[in-house]
Amino acid sequence: MRHTPARLSATLIIASVLLLLVLRSLPTSPEPGPEFITVEGGAFMAGNFQVPMRAPDGELTVQWVAQPDQAALAPYPVEVNAFAIMKKEASNTLYDRFLKQTKRPARWQPVKGDGDQAANMPYDEAEAFCIWLGQDNSLDMRLPTEAEWEYAARSRGQPIPWATDNGQWQSGRNLPDQGNDTDKARTGTFPPNPLGIQDMANGLHEWVISDPARDPVHVRIFKGGSDQQASPRDTIPTRGVVFPLSAATINAKPELARLRDHKVGTVYFQNATARCVAPLKSNGPSPVSTTPNTILPPAFDDVTDKPTVKKASG
Repeated sequence: MRHTPARLSATLIIASVLLLLVLRSLPTSPEPGPEFITVEGGAFMAGNFQVPMRAPDGELTVQWVAQPDQAALAPYPVEVNAFAIMKKEASNTLYDRFLKQTKRPARWQPVKGDGDQAANMPYDEAEAFCIWLGQDNSLDMRLPTEAEWEYAARSRGQPIPWATDNGQWQSGRNLPDQGNDTDKARTGTFPPNPLGIQDMANGLHEWVISDPARDPVHVRIFKGGSDQQASPRDTIPTRGVVFPLSAATINAKPELARLRDHKVGTVYFQNATARCVAPLKSNGPSPVSTTPNTILPPAFDDVTDKPTVKKASG
């Protein structure tokens, strides 16, 4: 039997449709999720602390890491159980997937190619994002407590002012150069801290769970540095205290239009993102090792305008 061109064309079309149906019926591989870093539990003094600082002229002084106007908590002892924490801040790619799957309004004015940038999200969505991410990975996930965040940023409680690879603030090497916006584009651009965690001193601020014994119930807390107004004043103990936005503020800003259906008094928005944690089962916290940490310098370079407390001995 001779096949005409028309009959061959129809046969090819039918075969293509059948192949497409078969391919669609095959199970798809899950989209890649974020990488996690395991943090061993331990005990440490959270809140503000003192370190030796070296001035540009070489003079050594002992200074508080956070200044009085930065809302840092006074030093307090705390035990932290083991947990896994996201290596990088939540990206726009992950955030968009969350918004789509949970049927929430899309983010305001997404830019092509911004998927690797940190996702700016309100507090309530950061909470929901972590729950969703946990369900997606069969884990019990949430935002970190403030103590957990500081413990991870300080590489298990070491006296480190900034969550960088060496604890120092070195603009252009381990943090964004203030004159170069290209440094601020992607998550994971700069070296991680000794635990392998990135972006805790740059990117966006990060939401944490506040302690009701230390903060009023109507405020929310963020931690960490931000590329939008990067400053060496943003040390690890520094914290931002955020109050709920008024209806007038939400209605006046186009970027907040997607949040206008939220109940008044429940919207917290501050150029902050999510970095989720998953508590790990363990036999309880272990004490921080007394072995000297080789990354700690004898003194940190003073690049802030913190007041001097007292001179270091020796």
